Amino acid sequence: MSELQTWVKAILAHPVTKQPTTADSFESIDGVIDARVFLKNTHGYRAWVEGQAEFEDWAEHSLDRVVNYQAEIAYDRPVYEHYRLRGRILDCGGAAGTVREFLPADVEFISTDPWPQAPYANSAARKAAYSCLNQPLTFIAATAEFQPFVADSFDWVHMRSMLDHTQVPDLAMLEAKRVLKKGGRVLIGLYVEGGKTGGITLKQHAKSWIKSGLSMVGIDRWEDHHVWHPTYKDLLKLIGDSGLAVEDTYWQPHWNDSVCYVSARKTV
Repeated sequence: MSELQTWVKAILAHPVTKQPTTADSFESIDGVIDARVFLKNTHGYRAWVEGQAEFEDWAEHSLDRVVNYQAEIAYDRPVYEHYRLRGRILDCGGAAGTVREFLPADVEFISTDPWPQAPYANSAARKAAYSCLNQPLTFIAATAEFQPFVADSFDWVHMRSMLDHTQVPDLAMLEAKRVLKKGGRVLIGLYVEGGKTGGITLKQHAKSWIKSGLSMVGIDRWEDHHVWHPTYKDLLKLIGDSGLAVEDTYWQPHWNDSVCYVSARKTV
């Protein structure tokens, strides 16, 4: 972890009022600024909490397993050769900020995530593979729906494998648009139901029904804790409804046309 850089301090805002503020106005947890705002009385909150807890538990314990991080880097690299992120970057839901592995050294980068311990959730094997994890990370604990920055602050908002974990995807997208500069872009990486064609097979339906049935009788090993299950068409509609203009879609080769990265621009 590192102290907040001057440029971050200059764009801090209260996550609800959006008015400029200082780092001292926030509480801290485990040495991390805590700017999280929760929608505790809004539909879906309980499901979000359960899913978040499941993800955090999985993330912590997966570090102890033998994981081929070099392979993980290899199949992510083509995405960031296709999309060249530059300038000032917000990695929303970015945890330890592993996307830095594919970014130039001169970017201004910050990661926000609702899990305050995310920057510390690294193993020796992971740090050996991702050289960026051995560098200081600028990080603030925050939810995607309420970002602690003034409007028009970032050139890019990076949202990889996180929109399907948000309680209110519409609000998360509106926040991404708000903090983007005019002409700035959001990059969303996501598994989409039915892949490129949008067609969900009978086999996929059956697997979903079986998982739901097992969960109902108390067998939750395969329970799905994703909050949102969009098709590609659903994802494009979400982006368009937020007022962003879709520019490009890249289907990540490793995942056989089931994971896409969509870039969209803030035009007004």
